[in-house]
Amino acid sequence: MKKIVLSAIMLLTVAASFGQTRQPDAEYNLIRRSYRTIGDSVMELRFRKEIVLLRNRAITAYADKGETFITYNPDFESLTINECYTVRPDGTKVNTPANAFIKQLPSECVNCGRLNHITEMAIVHTALEYNCTIVLDYTLRRRSSFLVERFNLNQDCPVKRFEVRYADGHTEVHNNLAQTVNDPYMPAQKAYDVEFQLGQKPVYTAEQSLPQAATLLASLQSSSSKEYAAAIRDWVVDYVTLNPVDPARVDYAMTPAAQVFSSNCGTAIDKTGLLAALLNQAGFRATIVDNSLNVFGDRPLQVEVVVEGLTYRLSATDKAPLLTEREQADAAAVASAPIYVDRTIEWKPDTIVDNYVRIDLPVEQGGIKIDPARLNASRTSDLQTRATTEFYHYTMELPKGAKLIGGDVNIEYNRNVGSISIIVKQKGRRLLVTRSLRLRKALITRADYSDFRQLMIDWNGHRQLFFSL
Repeated sequence: MKKIVLSAIMLLTVAASFGQTRQPDAEYNLIRRSYRTIGDSVMELRFRKEIVLLRNRAITAYADKGETFITYNPDFESLTINECYTVRPDGTKVNTPANAFIKQLPSECVNCGRLNHITEMAIVHTALEYNCTIVLDYTLRRRSSFLVERFNLNQDCPVKRFEVRYADGHTEVHNNLAQTVNDPYMPAQKAYDVEFQLGQKPVYTAEQSLPQAATLLASLQSSSSKEYAAAIRDWVVDYVTLNPVDPARVDYAMTPAAQVFSSNCGTAIDKTGLLAALLNQAGFRATIVDNSLNVFGDRPLQVEVVVEGLTYRLSATDKAPLLTEREQADAAAVASAPIYVDRTIEWKPDTIVDNYVRIDLPVEQGGIKIDPARLNASRTSDLQTRATTEFYHYTMELPKGAKLIGGDVNIEYNRNVGSISIIVKQKGRRLLVTRSLRLRKALITRADYSDFRQLMIDWNGHRQLFFSL
């Protein structure tokens, strides 16, 4: 049995080492996004990146390092490449040749004919080698009155300096941003929103009918009005292809519902308009929420529909259960409530070797799930999780002669970030397991990170119990 225990220790060591910070494949010296206006109906976005390639993976494995793709709509947008070159480690500057700039149709527009005019500029960077620096600077000019952009400050490699220059003249600077590779716990606030407005935001009005869909709607009818509305929503989600093109490329326009219905493809905005029209054609009263643009965030553009006197909000891209605002609030309260589990579990072991078995403790629904192997020994940024209180008590009847290997377990401590208690005891032929965790914070600062990491290592330990027979 000593060999089995040693193997488990070795696996834990390998898992822990996997979570250490690895050398980045590349590093941005600079990312700059600049916005300015020309007159009252033209806006410009200028983008600049300076990135150093450090490892072979950055040169050969990732298209976003050795290549750059810029999508634009020639109907109202123009692209100008201001600078594009590579600086070799010895300081030699190599301009990117003309044949490295290739215009093509974006892959997301291939199967949607009305978007076939959108253009993608593929830039193949040249003279790449270790420690070279790629410099790209381009301007996208839009004959438009509105632009919303969301981008992440943290990239998949470190960023020394990230600048956002606004049209009103002020600049925001963020220095020494950590990479996001193998870091699923980066705080959500690292996303960045810019709203650039010269005129009125787009206003979306639901169409009141869609006669072409009468046959489809008849086939979806149900005995329950709520089920009927859900079936219409599900059809839009499942059978109308979601085109992921940036809404800015179509200037946030909503395509008429009849065109979306006949082509079976559309942006999230298009699908929202189609869903509202289908519901109205089916006899419901549907509107587009707020009649204003909200294409980003946790609550994208939605349809509000009245069913049997109750109001529901539906997404055209998500098949979530139909819930009123009160039902949504109740569900959120249940999700955030403390977890208490007290039950008897059965003796259902897995055989390891002769006379040695393993019992896996249950993984309960709703419990916090943090993988310690993905927690680096140190961090340069805060960590996002959720506050939680969990208590589990299990009892198990053991067969005659079964003995817990390693003896009883008793882990209890309290830290600023939270507290933990893990108690495993064998009393004759009865096993008692108590596990409790209280995590007081949802955002773990670097000052609390070491304690949090140890808390998660201990919490995820002792889930497998070994016995000799």
